[in-house]
Amino acid sequence: MNPVNVINSENPCNIVASIPHGSSKITLEMKQSMKKGVVLPNNDWFLNDLYDFLHELNITVVSANYSRYVIDVNRNIENKFIQGKYTKSLVYYNTTFDRKIYDKPLEIKIIEERIKNIYNPYHFSLKRELEKILKLKNKVYLLDIHSFFEQSKADIILGTREGKTCSKEFLKVVYDAFTSQGFSVKVNEKGLRGGYIVSHYSSMKNVEAIQIEIRYTSYIENRYFGEEEVKNVDNNLFYSTKRRLYNVLCCIRNKLEN
Repeated sequence: MNPVNVINSENPCNIVASIPHGSSKITLEMKQSMKKGVVLPNNDWFLNDLYDFLHELNITVVSANYSRYVIDVNRNIENKFIQGKYTKSLVYYNTTFDRKIYDKPLEIKIIEERIKNIYNPYHFSLKRELEKILKLKNKVYLLDIHSFFEQSKADIILGTREGKTCSKEFLKVVYDAFTSQGFSVKVNEKGLRGGYIVSHYSSMKNVEAIQIEIRYTSYIENRYFGEEEVKNVDNNLFYSTKRRLYNVLCCIRNKLEN
């Protein structure tokens, strides 16, 4: 399976969407290496389906086809041998609930293979798409899309690394678009201030980036989420939220294109 999926348009707008954690698939190698009975919670469940309309708006989409638990493409490659908390590690040794995934540390060659086959292709693809649009447009706006449950009660958290990854004007466009559709929005909440992708790619000339986090209760089901692999959604909630997000992204695109 291709490690990254790219959906682009013959007439792309100046927005690129990155979905680095939208898949829950793991590789055969990981499946064989894991401890028995390990639960892999807190993926960005169903985001590829939730945002499957983006190409209709001529927004370029780059999404990962493997789980963050195989290798997290939203981490700095310098952390490839760190075996600490998942918030720092390129390859997770513990789940987000701090359960051990493996009985023993992975061999260096396995980590290098995951980097070569999954991490590098994601970043190659994302950088290529940004550069392609920069040749056509004066500026590119990167939306790095995620979901969460624990860190806030707000529907949407926007992360800008405390204003370092984008202009106030771009932030206002995105903030106003979400609030116009009835979403409660917070900016730079603790733990959701923006990760490696928005930090790294906003350093490119004429690229601005915002991390967008949507709470599980806003699109999956209005309930508590614990240490679990989520299998189902509340269809009424899911499709209602998708319609609202379509309106949000239409508004953002129209504002940024004018």
